Amino acid sequence: MPVQLTTALRVVGTSLFALAVLGGILAAYVTGYQFIHTEKHYLSFGLYGAILGLHLLIQSLFAFLEHRRMRRAGRPLKLPAPSRRSVALCIAAYQEDPDYLRKCLRSAQRIAFPDLKVVMVVDGNRQEDAYMLDIFHEVLGGTEQAGFFVWRSNFHEAGEGETEASLQEGMDRVRDVVRTSTFSCIMQKWGGKREVMYTAFKALGDSVDYIQVCDSDTVLDPACTIEMLRVLEEDPQVGGVGGDVQPPGKGMAVEDDQVQAAQVRAAEAWSVHQHISREQ
Repeated sequence: MPVQLTTALRVVGTSLFALAVLGGILAAYVTGYQFIHTEKHYLSFGLYGAILGLHLLIQSLFAFLEHRRMRRAGRPLKLPAPSRRSVALCIAAYQEDPDYLRKCLRSAQRIAFPDLKVVMVVDGNRQEDAYMLDIFHEVLGGTEQAGFFVWRSNFHEAGEGETEASLQEGMDRVRDVVRTSTFSCIMQKWGGKREVMYTAFKALGDSVDYIQVCDSDTVLDPACTIEMLRVLEEDPQVGGVGGDVQPPGKGMAVEDDQVQAAQVRAAEAWSVHQHISREQ
């Protein structure tokens, strides 16, 4: 049976069931029919209570059946070979709280995905922004896999004293650092979050298959990349997915049934707080 027809039948059936339950509850409430009751009606059980109880029972049954169907339909994730499927995590940072930034970078370091590339772009290159680069070195630096570049400009606005030649040299340097480093940090002239994301996307180009983004105050679950990539790999119609974003203190676990797929263009998908999208 076609998926569209099955979905339509489920919608119609659910709507009719809801109307039937609502009608039964209203009828029971109006008639006030009681099956049993005490002498002075302190306690009673009638048609109204029976319908409510039946409704709860049927809902529980449907929930159990749906949960079992989803578990049976779940397929083990086959991680793509790093040489064929690659992911870059882009972190947008702007005057972030030091503790939040450390937690974000440490969580990125713990993500269970082979050869994940991490790109942090700092929106600002002044002296008061330098502490974010220091934190990057503290958590992810210290190895040959880490690289950084402090840029006087950004891709849309030249910095003070920048010439056309030096601007082009800076662009090339940003691309080189991002593409050749497993962990990279770019500090650039302030331009807002869109400019930060543009730098990360522009520097990566077509060097990766998927781009995952988050803010610098996000604590990522180790399985987040795998779980969101699962949706993209299973359905070519899905252009981007978002994870379950929770406030501090509730954890950031991303489970199968928490992944929300959205059929959006990858160019638009970065507007969500944490997501992974397919390169076009």
